[in-house]
Amino acid sequence: MSPPHGRPSRLKLVTIIVLITVAVLVILGLIGSWEPSAIGYTVITLVGGFVYLCYLIWEIATGRIGLVHWAPTARRQRRLARRVAGRDEAAQQERLDAALSHGAYQTQVATPPDPDPVGQARRELLEAAERHGSVSPEARAAAEKLKRLSR
Repeated sequence: MSPPHGRPSRLKLVTIIVLITVAVLVILGLIGSWEPSAIGYTVITLVGGFVYLCYLIWEIATGRIGLVHWAPTARRQRRLARRVAGRDEAAQQERLDAALSHGAYQTQVATPPDPDPVGQARRELLEAAERHGSVSPEARAAAEKLKRLSR
């Protein structure tokens, strides 16, 4: 069974290579003396070490690992982003649950402001000017009323 991303895991690959190497060494040991198997082991170790060294150089060159500091890979960054998003969703859910625990929302009726005669006269003047024009008798009467109240 392969991992979800479709690539075989590195541990599986290394395990298979080690098992093949051990099998080759046992076969070489059974064929004759241990001398060919010791030479084979040395060659396999050198080749394996060189391949691993090339692999590390490739990882450093592509930025997957660093010598000075560790930086998360793209997969780890996505995992961290999902974890942070999960925490944010959990916090939002907690706030929502806390708000809903107070009961249903009830609107608060605002008390009407105290009647301001000057403000009311200004509104009447504005309405008269909009409806009848600024030189109409209604607008003049509203202007007179505003003058009287402003004094």
